Amino acid sequence: MDNSSRRNFIKTLAFGTGALSLPIIPLLPGCVRVSKKGHLIPVDKQLSAEWMKSLTERGQAEIYTSKRDELKYIGMPVGGICTGQLYISGDGKLWLWDIFQSNYEREGPAEEKKWRLDQFSMGGLYQKPRTSSKENNRFQVESGFAIRYKNGGQEKYYPLNKKGFDNISFRGEYPLAKISYKQDELPFTVKLKAYSPFIPLNVKESGIPATVMSYQISNEGKEDINLDVGGWLENKVCPQVADVDFRRTNKVFKSKNKTTIFMTAAGAGLSARKGFGNMAISLIGDAANHKATARLDSDDYESGVFAENGAAKADFKVSQAAIGGISISLNLLPGESKTLTFLVSWYFPYYNEHPTDGSQMGAIEGLDKMKRYYANFYSDANDVASFLANDFDRLSNTTLQWNRTWYDSTLPYWLLDRSFISMDCLASQTSHLFDNGRFWGWEGVDCCPGTCTHVWQYAQGMARIFPSIERDLRSRVDYGISYDKGLIHYRGENGKAYAVDGQLGTIIRVFREHKMTTDNNFLAEIWPRVKQSMQYIIDQDENKDGLLEGKQPHTLDAAWFGPMGWISGMYLAALKACEQMAIELNDKEFALTCTSILNKGPKNFVEKLFNGEYFIHLAPDYNSINTNEGCHIDQVLGQSFAHQVNLPEVLPQKETKKALESLWKYNFAPDAGRYAEEHTIIKGERVYAMPGESGLLMTTWPYGGDEKAVPGMAERPNDKEHWIGPGGYFDECMNGFEYQVASHMVWENMLTEGLSIMKAVHERYNGAKRNPYDEVECSSHYARSMAAYGIFIAVCGFEYHGPKGVLGFSPKISPDNFKAPFVTAESWGSFTQKMLNGNQVAEIELLYGKLELNEFSVDQLKGFITSKVAVFIDGNSVRATLHKVCSKCTVVFDEKTILKSGQQMTVTLT
Repeated sequence: MDNSSRRNFIKTLAFGTGALSLPIIPLLPGCVRVSKKGHLIPVDKQLSAEWMKSLTERGQAEIYTSKRDELKYIGMPVGGICTGQLYISGDGKLWLWDIFQSNYEREGPAEEKKWRLDQFSMGGLYQKPRTSSKENNRFQVESGFAIRYKNGGQEKYYPLNKKGFDNISFRGEYPLAKISYKQDELPFTVKLKAYSPFIPLNVKESGIPATVMSYQISNEGKEDINLDVGGWLENKVCPQVADVDFRRTNKVFKSKNKTTIFMTAAGAGLSARKGFGNMAISLIGDAANHKATARLDSDDYESGVFAENGAAKADFKVSQAAIGGISISLNLLPGESKTLTFLVSWYFPYYNEHPTDGSQMGAIEGLDKMKRYYANFYSDANDVASFLANDFDRLSNTTLQWNRTWYDSTLPYWLLDRSFISMDCLASQTSHLFDNGRFWGWEGVDCCPGTCTHVWQYAQGMARIFPSIERDLRSRVDYGISYDKGLIHYRGENGKAYAVDGQLGTIIRVFREHKMTTDNNFLAEIWPRVKQSMQYIIDQDENKDGLLEGKQPHTLDAAWFGPMGWISGMYLAALKACEQMAIELNDKEFALTCTSILNKGPKNFVEKLFNGEYFIHLAPDYNSINTNEGCHIDQVLGQSFAHQVNLPEVLPQKETKKALESLWKYNFAPDAGRYAEEHTIIKGERVYAMPGESGLLMTTWPYGGDEKAVPGMAERPNDKEHWIGPGGYFDECMNGFEYQVASHMVWENMLTEGLSIMKAVHERYNGAKRNPYDEVECSSHYARSMAAYGIFIAVCGFEYHGPKGVLGFSPKISPDNFKAPFVTAESWGSFTQKMLNGNQVAEIELLYGKLELNEFSVDQLKGFITSKVAVFIDGNSVRATLHKVCSKCTVVFDEKTILKSGQQMTVTLT
């Protein structure tokens, strides 16, 4: 988009419907902070009263509708974690069938199918989002569901999508999609719940290669109605194999609790080809009531699926559409509802035919012999469907219970949505789990391999929802495969290189993983290597003053020199984490090593790097790209990460908060797209905030100096064929970085600023203009986006230390009337706090697993003086003592207290 096009787009936003969604009025000249180069960042953000109110109010669940033309970009993953990628569209179609192989080079909307052009140029899929229409997808799997309505001797067919219904609404609550269908002329309505079983802490049963399509059909009329409901699926095994002759086969299998059309393929050498395996469509229930056919001869599948006489088996040539279907007849009385559940299951376990160069997944030794993790538990797609059908009530009920638990909260709907949406990275082709239990991730789908430490360290979500995966990553990869005498290779086998930020973040993550288990075993086993990796970095601090000054490679794809707030702050946070871990393991000598540097580091950090407003980068020269006097988004990242693991203060609180205030003042742009356009010194090509959209910019220079930070950048060629490196990042809004700042602000009680940054991202991903369920940075479903969960942790003031049996909360939003979910090492449930009859009452309702506690803490509510405590579990008194330090009230149990699923603990402070 050239400058004139951009300006026209801005005018469209200003005077068209786009302006309605903007929380900020146009920039006011009197509010603009102008540097020597005329950078436009308003000091007064002009937040409206309505906007401010929406940040913390419960509000309404966001629903996208066909009436407002908001469904075309919807693509929510609805498969199991690490089982491939399958979307559901806003009107209920399944699309983007990326389940067949582990490495699928994604097509994009660019005219030329060049991967780097698509992903990097102008933000790729952010600027030109993919839609579910056939012309925007390289290949399709024909599938769908329809209703045949018999009325007055006539039959009409209504596919369950926008073709059949003109009033469709979509509510996404990952992992659950809720879609409703209405048509004025019809006496019935349909509600769909689409999902794959998702149970926090349970990796196996959250990784089932299947999608549940559960339709509730309700008779809204005054007379009985007769309906038939059917579903069909195309056998697409080996979808891209065209150079050999083979056949596809569909077979109908019936059992006491389901009917399945099992889909396979056979041919010479086919088993070694991409996408080899099998797939199935099933209908749960009494098979005696089901009609099934292995072959749908008609191209009109919406009616053909209801054919009376179906084949039990059918063979197809490669050129033929190998489609089978299942249907059932229903009679509904007035006011009656019935639910039908279809399953789409698959089994494509092989990791073969991959690139073998060191930059791709093929660099992993033995990959050609590995399978997906789910291959350990199922033999084929029919086996998957049988497992689901046989244990459907438990799997479905637990998934739906988690969904209810997450949303049964006083927190705003938008915040709950955005905090958890990025967890769908795990159900995309970003994330892979091998049959030997090893997790492996791209940064984003098919982009930048090796579970990169300096990207994945930002992701807080997986560690809290599936902590066993993160523990295995630390042990098997970071301190196993990737480890070399104190150095952690930041991409594992995919690149023998060092990233100082990734290594420091990994050390902090070890402490997080330790706290998200129940004993010291994990930490004790890994500690010698963790200590060595910390010492590796200490050795680079030659004068042991707490500041790193040498070569510092990092996530902005460069190596900077000289002390900076960003890396040295992380260094201090990692030292503090190591000090605490050493104390817990009684390693007094190494604890003292860390403490000695920590005694000097924070003071030096302020004296040398703080300019009175924010922390800068003391670059030794200006011959390479760096931030120098700029206000950089990650300048106090160390303290942000420290909050996530409840470390004591790492960076001086006064200056740290001032730095956050400066980030808000200088980097939060009501029109981030306009800033990127007019800041001519930076020539980046990626756009993650369009003109008219708000966001927190990576780096700004309030007092100039950007021409020194990016030497020669203005003279570099500005063509879309080249991705211009780290200097091009500075004008970007990248939501993973924005989330970490937002969470830090919430921890520091800058609630308005932190939530505004988060909601700016949320509004950039409004379904009317792009896919809300695909957060883009470099590629789709970018792992750094899972930093969003850290904001949820901060809002709850969540504190947990499993080995010590410590659980605590310090809510930041309406603490006197608060309810939110929580997840610990072995359990999940709800925490509630309120004032009741003049007492402060906190409740823990455990809904899954078990919870062992020695201590439980809450903050004393404002204006309330606590002197006594009473604790009950299911009405039975528990002996405990109250300890107070300032406003923090800690209940210490006389003996270990164990809560089991279904139990409730009530703590009353009087």
